[in-house]
Amino acid sequence: MRKNHVWLLSLLILFLFSACSTPRINVDEQLLSDSDLYEVQGRQGWLANQTLSFGEFQSGKVDRSWTKGYDYPFIVRFTGAKEKLSYTLKGGKDLEADVFCIGKLREQDLRLFHRYFDINLNAKDIFSGTVVLGEEIAYDFYVMNLNQNNVSRAVEGRIIGEDSFISIEPIKKLEGNKAYLSAQAPGFEFKLNGQVIGAVEVLNKGRIWIKKDLSEENRLLVASVASALLLRSDLEGHNDNV
Repeated sequence: MRKNHVWLLSLLILFLFSACSTPRINVDEQLLSDSDLYEVQGRQGWLANQTLSFGEFQSGKVDRSWTKGYDYPFIVRFTGAKEKLSYTLKGGKDLEADVFCIGKLREQDLRLFHRYFDINLNAKDIFSGTVVLGEEIAYDFYVMNLNQNNVSRAVEGRIIGEDSFISIEPIKKLEGNKAYLSAQAPGFEFKLNGQVIGAVEVLNKGRIWIKKDLSEENRLLVASVASALLLRSDLEGHNDNV
C-alpha cells in the first residue's frame, strides 16, 4: 500500500513539473543545427522607454504613437491604424533598419490593405509594416489571421522585396511534437526559396533563431520582423471588424 502512495506521489510531482515547465516551440531540425539562437531581453515589463536586445541586435526606444509623417508609400496609406510601432534596430557591421508596424486596422484600412497586397478578402487579424534598410531599401511585410490558426483561416504572411519574398508560416507544435492548445501560434518560421532561414518564439520572453550563413542584410531583415512580432499586441479581435 505504501508503495502505491509513493508511486502516486511521484506521478503527481512529475505532472506538476511538466505543467509548470516553460513551453518551447518545435523548431526545424536543419535550422537548429545551423543557426544562432538569441534569448530576447526587454519584451516583458514596462512599455515606457521599451527596448529589445538579442545577440548583436539592439533596438532604439519603441515608439507606440507616431508623431511625424513618413514618406514610405505603404506606411502613408495606413497612418490611421489604431496600433502603431516604430523603432530602429541595429545589427552587426554597423547595419541599421528602421521598422514601422501597424495593427488593429479600421474597416476602411482593411479594404485598402486587401488591394495593396492582393490577399484573400476574408483575412482577419492583420499585422503589417515596412522595414527600411540603410534608408534606401524598403521591404513590406504582413501576417494575417493571427488569432485564427485554423483550417478555414490559416495564419500566413510574407516579407516582400523588389525581386523576392520570404514567407512567414506559423509553428503550431511544441518540443516533442506536442500540440499547442491555443488559437494563437506560439511561433513563426521564415522561409526563403523553401528553406527555413529563421524562427521566432513568441512565448514568454521570446527567442529568435537566424541561419548562420545568411547575408548581413537578410539577418537584419529577419531580426526586424521577428522583433516586430514579439512587440505586437496579443489582443483578441485584432481588427475593428472582427
